[in-house]
Order: sequence, then structure tokens, then C-alpha cells
Amino acid sequence: MDADLPTISIVTPCLDRRQFIEEAIQSVVHQDYPQIEHLIVDGGSTDGTLDLLRNHPHLRIITEPDEGVYDALNKGIRLARGEIIGHLNSDDFYEQNVFTEVARRFVEDPELDAVYGGAVVFEERTNGTRRRLAEYLAPRDEELSLRNITLAVPIINARFFRKRVYARLGLYDTRYRIAADREFLLRVVMADIKSARLGRLVYHYRQHPGSLSISGTSEQRLCLVGEYLRLAEDYLEQSGISAEMRRQCRVWHTQESLEGLLLAVRHRRYLAALKYAGQGWSLDLRWPMALASLVLPKLERRLFGTQDARK
Repeated sequence: MDADLPTISIVTPCLDRRQFIEEAIQSVVHQDYPQIEHLIVDGGSTDGTLDLLRNHPHLRIITEPDEGVYDALNKGIRLARGEIIGHLNSDDFYEQNVFTEVARRFVEDPELDAVYGGAVVFEERTNGTRRRLAEYLAPRDEELSLRNITLAVPIINARFFRKRVYARLGLYDTRYRIAADREFLLRVVMADIKSARLGRLVYHYRQHPGSLSISGTSEQRLCLVGEYLRLAEDYLEQSGISAEMRRQCRVWHTQESLEGLLLAVRHRRYLAALKYAGQGWSLDLRWPMALASLVLPKLERRLFGTQDARK
């Protein structure tokens, strides 16, 4: 192996993922790059995952209790020997042959702190085929922007950072069980680091019921809403954030509180709905108008949709 090439350290948090983790491991093994370190940070699997991992002697395996995905990621980042850090979920996988291009971008520009590409979300059908549910491949979808971190999808797993970014900005804040990636990326945006776009697919997210953030269930979505509201409120309480950051966090807070209310009403959780309404209104006096603009068209379609269809 060429000693001049920077090592890419891939950190995979894991707990009871025997069903999926082999594909994740192989997506790293079959990359087109020689200098790779793959760390698996296991929280104490009991489903046979550890037996599977021991069949791969190239892995660095850390197994001990942890406080969740982001605690595991923090452990892996601290232990990583590589200059470049990537995160691979145990139920996802990388696109083929992307690491050489990632490393090349970093080598060509020593001031570059992040390289990113696109991602897709897929699900597996019962017949074994896979269906794409979403694609984030356009420049606007991939860029490291306030819009994508708050109102869209941050696709953090399709991003690689120099280890010095974590040394400078800190690790993941484990107070956020689900939204710590967004909180970290808000710090990255505020730091205005230099980044480069690959212009190609990098990462495949698997949607399934056990996924932390993309399970597709209403209950999981409500958990996300709660953390996003808390994160937006935490940042709005800070005195040093920019006017644009403040504006974007307010917009995000309004959107999430509206979604939380509608989901709570749908599931007849009326006290929760009132809580979301109170949170939204407390930071946005125009919140009732936002709610009306969201609900009235749906109500109109329900009341008059059949009649309109006959016209």
C-alpha cells in the first residue's frame, strides 16, 4: 500500500444487525482504494452479529455498552487513525468505487475539509428486489446548506470530513438521540468550512422498520419532530448565531410544530397536538395563519372535492 495515500477511516455503529451488516462490510471491502480502516463500534449485540464480525479479521471491533448511535460514533472517531472520516450505518452501504475519488479531492486541496456526494433511499420488496424511494443527487439536494440541514435531508453519510474538523468543532452531542447529526452539521455550517462536491452517487440508505431515522412510521416521525423542535429552540436561544441561522431555525420550528400537530391529531393524541400548537405559537405569532394555510385547502378538498370533480 502507498504510504503517501491518506487513510480513510469508516466508523460503523452497530447493535443486533446480523441481518444487514455483511452488505455494509462488503461495500467497504470492495472499494477501489487501498488505505481503509473500518471500525465497528458494537453496543453489545446478542443476535450473532459479533460472530459474523469475527469472520472479518481486517475489522477493528470495539464492543461495549454505549448510549446510542452517536455515542458509538464518537468512540469510533476518537479511535480512528485515518485523516479522513466517513460514517456507514450497519444497515446501509456505499456505492461502488467512490473512495479513490474522495481521497483524490482531499489530496489535491489540503485546505479542503469535507467532500460530499449524493444518496438514495431504498426498500426491499418481499420478492427480494429493491425499489428506490427517494433520490438526493442534484446539487441543491447535496450541498451543505442551512436549508438541507433543517428543512430537507442532510445525508450526512454521503459526506466525508477530515478528522481535524471534529478536533476543531467537537463530536456529536449525545443529548440528541436522533438529531445529533443535524446539530453537528449546524456547527459545520457556522464554521464555514471548505467543501467539494463529487457529483456522483455515494451512499445507499435502507428504509426498514428498525431504522433510527427513516423507518417511515408515524411514531418515529413524532420522535423526530420532538428532537427537531428542541434543537431549533436550543439554537434560537444562542446569542451568537447569524440572522440567517435564526431565520432558518424559526422557519424549521414552525414547519415541525405544524407537522407534529397534524400527526398527533391524526392519531387522536389531542394533548400532544395542543403541546405542538403551543410550541409553534410561542416562537411565531403568525403560526395560526400558517396552520390555516396548511389545513384549509385540505378541508376544502374534503368538502367540495366530489362536487369539483363533476365540473
